[in-house]
Amino acid sequence: MEKPKLDNYFPVEEKEAWKKVITEFHDKLLLDNELTDSKAILICIYMSSFRNKTAEVSYAEVKNRFLEFGREINNFKVNYFNLKKQDQVCEKIVGDNKFLSLTTKGLKTVKDLIGESIGVKTWLIEAGRVYSGKKLLQEILYNNIGSYVKLCDPYVSARTLDFLSNIDKKCKVSILTQTIENKGNFERELKDFIKEFPLIEIEVKIYSTSALHDRYLITDDSVWSIGSSLKDLGKKDTIVSKLGDEIKFALQETFEKRWQESQPL
Repeated sequence: MEKPKLDNYFPVEEKEAWKKVITEFHDKLLLDNELTDSKAILICIYMSSFRNKTAEVSYAEVKNRFLEFGREINNFKVNYFNLKKQDQVCEKIVGDNKFLSLTTKGLKTVKDLIGESIGVKTWLIEAGRVYSGKKLLQEILYNNIGSYVKLCDPYVSARTLDFLSNIDKKCKVSILTQTIENKGNFERELKDFIKEFPLIEIEVKIYSTSALHDRYLITDDSVWSIGSSLKDLGKKDTIVSKLGDEIKFALQETFEKRWQESQPL
């Protein structure tokens, strides 16, 4: 049997980047355990596509490669279903065979992963670029959105809702904050928002202590650190950074703890 090598599964220019998350060990390729199962599936499709020189690859081949990475079969089924819902994977049935391919969104997730393995992806929104800063953050959000968005921002206003208004799929949005600017106006705008955008299930909670400081946004597969409150984006120089999975899990845990300790608006 042919010994698996990174050269067989990735373009030569990407090989060094993939060494950050995939290790050649004797007759096996080992995938970093910190990567989620959904990302493992996308990587398996990407690997098979390169090896076979075709965009569409068989379901069985992808599943087998997933299992060779030491992942569980039940996790494959659940995460594959979620990837289809998130429009990251396409499925085609030909006779008794099922074929999979990456969508543009799925391919972007894989390419972003290479960036994550090399270092944090960072954008600078310069002071005065209020409109373009808003558009950039919306693009980041919509390219990574799945079934939920969790936003921690100590200071929010009605303008915060602007960043969510273009979500065009069923999505649960949780906003954790300490201070609401012009609370009466925010509540009125929130009621109008809920009526106009029924696909977006939005809930706001207020944390009563000063423990909230950093601003971050969590989606199904990504976590972003944001230098300023969304309501003030573009007023000052602001750094937006995409963080790694190990940070995501820690922030998820912190967010859920603070969420349980908070009071509904």
